[in-house]
Amino acid sequence: MTRMRAPLAAVAAAAVLLAGCSPAEPSAPAPPEGVTVAIVQQRSDVAERMAQVRVYNGSDEAFAFAAVRVDDGRFAASVDLEADADLAPGRTVDLRFALPEVACDDPDELRTVVFGLPDGGELAVDLTGAEDFTRGLHERECLMRDIERTASLAWTAFEPSAPGEPAHAMLTATPTGSGDPVEFAGIRSTNLLRFRPRDGEFWRLALGLDAASPVTGVEVPLVPQRCDPHVVQEDKRGTIFTIDVDLPREGTVELAMPPELKARVLTWVAEWCEFGR
Repeated sequence: MTRMRAPLAAVAAAAVLLAGCSPAEPSAPAPPEGVTVAIVQQRSDVAERMAQVRVYNGSDEAFAFAAVRVDDGRFAASVDLEADADLAPGRTVDLRFALPEVACDDPDELRTVVFGLPDGGELAVDLTGAEDFTRGLHERECLMRDIERTASLAWTAFEPSAPGEPAHAMLTATPTGSGDPVEFAGIRSTNLLRFRPRDGEFWRLALGLDAASPVTGVEVPLVPQRCDPHVVQEDKRGTIFTIDVDLPREGTVELAMPPELKARVLTWVAEWCEFGR
């Protein structure tokens, strides 16, 4: 379980789920009318698999709670958070937590957020059926788990280039020896990087592998999307690539560059774009 205190401050989020205040089948009473709950994720938290429980008090009275529990059947464990929050009307608190591992075998769709009150009571909000970023995350990570029975994917090297020329990143597939055949259709560009000389937004792979395949490396040529200094300074997802998968089923997975390669890429973009000259 994850436990941490969070400040009473609003934090911007990339994906937002707003839920009503009345559980469909409450195990505990609902919070006061006007209190809403969201599970959100900032762009900077994607690679670290962090998220926040966002609580907004739109009621006319203060809303105090001492703990929050997130129960989501698509994940292998609940999350317990100490909060010590006393929200005045109009205030918001974000409680940051690490996402548990996904549960891929017959996941339960039930999703609730339960508030532990200072007097020991509980209030509950039902999020079942509402759209949020965790649905897509669950699908991608379960697909990646299926893929990894056959082969693991990783960005393993990066070769920078002179301004105007493409750099090359190495995508390596290493068979793991037990799963069904997999096929990777291609890689999508990011907000920071695109491909050259082929179509800049999609690099076609058509890479088929099975458990008996050799270790396979693919050199992917990269150039910056644009040369604005803030693109590097504010980068959150520039080195997280979406890969289209045709087998074992159609879908997408996300593959982030490891920190050491990400640092080299950001340095290269700055040099390639000649920032500061």
